[in-house]
Amino acid sequence: MYVMGLDIGTTCTKALLTDEKGQVTSVESSGYPLISSGCRIEQEPNEWIKASILAVKKAVKSIDVSSIKGISLSTQGGSTVAVDEKGQFIGNSVTWMDNRASVEAKEVEKELGGTYIYRTSGWKINPSLDAAKIRCLKKDPAYKKAKKWLSTLEVMNRFLTGNAIIDPTNAASRQLYNLEKNDWDDKLLQSAHIDRSELPEILPTGAEVGRLCKEAADQMGLPEGIPVFNGAHDQYCASIGAGAVCAGDMLLSAGTTWVLMGISTTPLFTKSCIAPGRHPVEDLYGAMVSLICSGASLQWFKNEFLSEDFERINEEASKRRNKIKDVFFYPYLAGAGYPIWNTNAKGAFVGLTLEHDRYDFARAIMEGVAFGVKRGVEDFVKNGCDINQMIIMGGASKSSLWCQMVASITQIPIIKLEQADGCAMGAAMIAAHNLGIYKSYHEAAREMVKKAGTYEPVAEEVIFYNKKFCCFDKMWNLMEKYYSE
Repeated sequence: MYVMGLDIGTTCTKALLTDEKGQVTSVESSGYPLISSGCRIEQEPNEWIKASILAVKKAVKSIDVSSIKGISLSTQGGSTVAVDEKGQFIGNSVTWMDNRASVEAKEVEKELGGTYIYRTSGWKINPSLDAAKIRCLKKDPAYKKAKKWLSTLEVMNRFLTGNAIIDPTNAASRQLYNLEKNDWDDKLLQSAHIDRSELPEILPTGAEVGRLCKEAADQMGLPEGIPVFNGAHDQYCASIGAGAVCAGDMLLSAGTTWVLMGISTTPLFTKSCIAPGRHPVEDLYGAMVSLICSGASLQWFKNEFLSEDFERINEEASKRRNKIKDVFFYPYLAGAGYPIWNTNAKGAFVGLTLEHDRYDFARAIMEGVAFGVKRGVEDFVKNGCDINQMIIMGGASKSSLWCQMVASITQIPIIKLEQADGCAMGAAMIAAHNLGIYKSYHEAAREMVKKAGTYEPVAEEVIFYNKKFCCFDKMWNLMEKYYSE
């Protein structure tokens, strides 16, 4: 028996096939481009469908497809496409990275107030989300025939089953949703100039959306009638796929941007604008933040100044802890986001002398990013979300140096997983649980999530980094005054 998770990401779609014990049979992917012009970043929605067809066909080529019993989805959040009365796409999807609606974001904030927007939707006002974005697009004559506004999940649910359905985690990321009421919010809709009839129905994550229709089945090489279960926003799927399904767990998705998701029993509304949302696990909430330019900082440095691979960089950087005890890196190459929120901030190396080399710089970058995680953890704890363990996935999880560094700096055990494709695995686990194979996500996680090892905080490193973080923080307080002027 197999279940399938489809992860419709920003750059590619992955199709993961696993049995009910979490043994992965295959993972296949198919990519697609972004269409960029200045602050406009779009994507062709038909490419999501085409890539899904190709990825699935490759993933199932060596198995008996009649043994696939369920499908669910992980999707990028905040990407929106309009459809006309015949269901045809109008233009491209306007992605979650698109910032054309900066004027409209200010208008919405002026009308409703930043506090109302955040406390209602769980998200700080943002031009890339639908409250501002749809208001902006509705000014464009090209969209005058728009009848529905769909995000990635609804587009894919519609292709698979004929039913355009969204779940609460993706609904929240559209910033038109009332977290407390689990419904579209009338004030946000009014400010976005949209009627609720133009939006999809909200069903719980894991609800059966429908059965795989003949057209999709034929194109994918699957039997018609496989149950399709409502998926979730990719970070929420990743938390399930990583086994972060209990209060006190935290997921660290360590890719280009590092994302923290803490699991709590109540929604976390904070001065720092942590984004709370309903977790697919009943009676739990996710709390999500992005640490922008984290992984991107080391990638930038490698691309510009190093010809070596990451294995060599890690080897050399591991020798340099004491040599750079007075060297600091501030990873604000695209401004300082959470929890500082200072768009004028700049990246900086501080404390350099003639003795320092490129590997010292690389280690300083790793430490600066890890200090950002520490800041985030402290903010979560201060606001009532205690963290017992952190599960890491993404490119940085391959670096034992970086994993150990984060463990000692945050003083939290870091768990590394065997399976890298957490979003797709989480979607597959949604299908497994709602097929009745497992009674709960906790039970599914015990059986299906494979742990590769744990990095425990090292006492000597804890002492060293506590002292260094105090200096890092004090120095930033001085720098912030300059960037705030």
